[in-house]
Amino acid sequence: MYTFNEIFKQLHNAQYLPVYLLMGEEPFFIDQISDYIEENALEEDQRDFNQTIFYGKEILGDEIVALAKEIPFGADKKVIIVKEAKDLKKMDYVLNYMARPENQTILVICYKYGTIRATQYKAIEKVGAVFKSELIKDYKLWEWIVERAKFYNFTIQKNAAELLAEHIGNDLSRIDNEIKKLQILIPEKSEISSNIIEQYIGISKEYNIFELEKALSSRDFYKINKITLNFCAHLKENPNIKTISNLFSYYKKMLDYHLSDHSPQSNARIFGNLSPYILESNCKIAQSHSVIELCKIIAILREYDLKAKGVDSALDDAELLKEMIYKITH
Repeated sequence: MYTFNEIFKQLHNAQYLPVYLLMGEEPFFIDQISDYIEENALEEDQRDFNQTIFYGKEILGDEIVALAKEIPFGADKKVIIVKEAKDLKKMDYVLNYMARPENQTILVICYKYGTIRATQYKAIEKVGAVFKSELIKDYKLWEWIVERAKFYNFTIQKNAAELLAEHIGNDLSRIDNEIKKLQILIPEKSEISSNIIEQYIGISKEYNIFELEKALSSRDFYKINKITLNFCAHLKENPNIKTISNLFSYYKKMLDYHLSDHSPQSNARIFGNLSPYILESNCKIAQSHSVIELCKIIAILREYDLKAKGVDSALDDAELLKEMIYKITH
């Protein structure tokens, strides 16, 4: 089975295999490979007659095989890309073809959010590329961001990578787009700092939901007040619905911790696949809140979720946020 880097190295060297079976839970890597083949395998003037893109729902497996066996027109190769292949009917036809493909065709099967059984793709590995796209674990996300920054000829500080990871979460496409945008904003080979992220991506290293959560957990009332007032001044970037949703998830995880058996498996299921140090820190924060306190906060968040949606409230968004934070802290 190929790795992402192995496939991309071949593609950059214009070495194309006759078949690519791209499967797994992380769509970003699948899209990166299929998009590169779509944009580079053929010259632009060859694509009209020799490149076809389908979605699984709109074609059958035997029809794909028939097209793959056709001779290219005015080119050495033809390209067929099938997106959302999980919806493809008669998939067995395609898998059988991929084990004995035609050399004049590059067939790319994008099987997102699922996998093909090893017994079905074993023969394909002998003639083409089989790739399984794995999710990046939360605690390794900042490391992936460092590598992605290198891809765009940047370096990035660890704290800046962690800030991006915390703010955006495990959305690799969005993270990639934010780093890519910096190519037109800062010089090549620049170091991406927290200040650059704050200036160009709009993520404040001081005023964000994660800093608010930390301040609430540590009962740092001065910092809570500062962040709340900043949110009130920037409600477009920090709408109440989003703030409430994030806080609800934050406190709900703590409550789930109290109701669990506190085993390492339960803790990882509740808080995510984090490093042992961060996981232990989250458990300690949960332990510092009682079940009664957490239930009270969750009830407040439910109440203000409705008010933020216009139910039984005449307050504007800023006053609503201030009132909610006051109730949570008192």
